[in-house]
Amino acid sequence: MTLPGAPRRRVNYFEGRLLSAGDLAAEQQYARERTWLHNRVLHGEGVVSGFEVTVQGDDLVVSPGMAIDGMGREIVLVEQACVDASAVVASSHGRVHLAVSWSEEPDDEVIGPEGPVPGHFVERPRLVLLEFGPGGPAADQVVLARVHRAGAALVADGSVRRHVRRSGHSDR
Repeated sequence: MTLPGAPRRRVNYFEGRLLSAGDLAAEQQYARERTWLHNRVLHGEGVVSGFEVTVQGDDLVVSPGMAIDGMGREIVLVEQACVDASAVVASSHGRVHLAVSWSEEPDDEVIGPEGPVPGHFVERPRLVLLEFGPGGPAADQVVLARVHRAGAALVADGSVRRHVRRSGHSDR
């Protein structure tokens, strides 16, 4: 379990207070970090639901789903995604894994005081093929499947998936 490295600090609102962009950004970050701590400590990391991996030729098809990474961030894939796995060879010996990680990117542009800046950010998960050694995945990666070849056929083995702890649910 990873606890925060410093005491948490939040903005104090009162009538007449002038708020800056920094105050609002700090408020967003405070709320995000509380959610991430909650997820990390109470639920753990792994797949919450979905993120099923199937094979179509040399492509890995990933269904929509939700996962929590080792930092507590929610990773949400809202539509089916496809990953080209043609580079996976039979000699990979099961070290290649399909993983998902949290990512955000600017969505639009607005003019700020010093020029163009992002107006919004959109969370878009990143699906990647990785070769793991003994250390395993990084804290920001959730493994969805081990990928290897059986002869010429691509195989996605989902038995390596870790699921989050969800009390009262039995749909794993």
